[in-house]
Amino acid sequence: MLRASPLLRDGRALLDADRLVRAGVADRRASFELAFTAMPPHTGFLVVAGVEAAIEALEAEGARPGAEEIAAARAACGLSEALAARLAGAPPHLDIDAVPDGGIAFPGAPAVTVEGPFVEALLVSALLVPALCRGTAAATRAARLHIAADGGVVVDGSSARVPSAEESLSLARAAHVGGAAATTSALAATALGIPFRGEAGIELGALAPPASPYEGSWPWYADRLVDLGGHDEEALLLEARRVGTTAGGFIASGLAESCADPLAVRCELVALEESGAWALRRGASDRADVIPGRKMVMRYHDEAGRAVADVVHLAHERMLSPRALGAARLAPLARAVMRGGRGLEVPEPPSEGRERSVAARPLLPPGVARLRAPSRYPVHLSPALIALREEG
Repeated sequence: MLRASPLLRDGRALLDADRLVRAGVADRRASFELAFTAMPPHTGFLVVAGVEAAIEALEAEGARPGAEEIAAARAACGLSEALAARLAGAPPHLDIDAVPDGGIAFPGAPAVTVEGPFVEALLVSALLVPALCRGTAAATRAARLHIAADGGVVVDGSSARVPSAEESLSLARAAHVGGAAATTSALAATALGIPFRGEAGIELGALAPPASPYEGSWPWYADRLVDLGGHDEEALLLEARRVGTTAGGFIASGLAESCADPLAVRCELVALEESGAWALRRGASDRADVIPGRKMVMRYHDEAGRAVADVVHLAHERMLSPRALGAARLAPLARAVMRGGRGLEVPEPPSEGRERSVAARPLLPPGVARLRAPSRYPVHLSPALIALREEG
């Protein structure tokens, strides 16, 4: 089987890229934003995941397509020679800002911004959308199980049951970022440093071997692991707590289901270079429901560090004063992760994302983290963005 570069996964994005090349606008600087549009029922917050894995994929050896891969994609999709030559050239010279893995996000605010030459920005945005959708869905599900466990250990039992190594690592990373303390995947334990927790399931009766000499040399738990079965796991975990079930950990086997029904993410072109300056764009087809402009999201905190609200501003706009929202300070929600096509930091282990998400949840307003009928977290538009929306 041909192992294609991640830039060749989305055939429709390649066709769009081909059109940009033939139109002579491929090198114009473009700004794309990715934002969640909704949350699942009874969900008050989202735990972002998938960004780190996507950046690693872009920087990995083999991320740039080879001549054989490009020829195969060209034959399959009818791509032009000009696009093929561009794909074979220098790596994407892109700038990416993103909410880091483990960050708390809400619909209506950009979670990732991609800027660079039009063609490369479009192709990389197409790569980021599924990574963000699937990773965030799994991390958010794991975070809810972590809340339901109320101090109990949640174990990722899903990543060991998916068909490919790439999918297994991606799912294990997202589950750990969301709050799973350990994994049953030996691959994830060795490749990502996530703690392993598992136990033999086969019963041999009289044929059972003597006790393992390794027993006690790694975390061995007197309480058995309880497999939640993959369906209604949140409700089963709450019921287990209610009846006083003791366990060394609760295995979540249904996290892959959240990936099968990923979150909705809108990916839009919001600005395009014209005559050497940024021009506002309402998507690629001038849609009236898209608010144009390069944006920045600020999170406002009270004196105790609790989140008060998020405000989406235009990038060049003066930020609203914290006092206007009854807050004490503000901080950008996203951070720079790539400049000029190069990652700015050493790849972050999943444990850092987990620490970030677990620490951030108690700082949400009361009720937002409830598992049923959560409160709505306020996400506001700045005055300039409200004016642009009304112009549409």
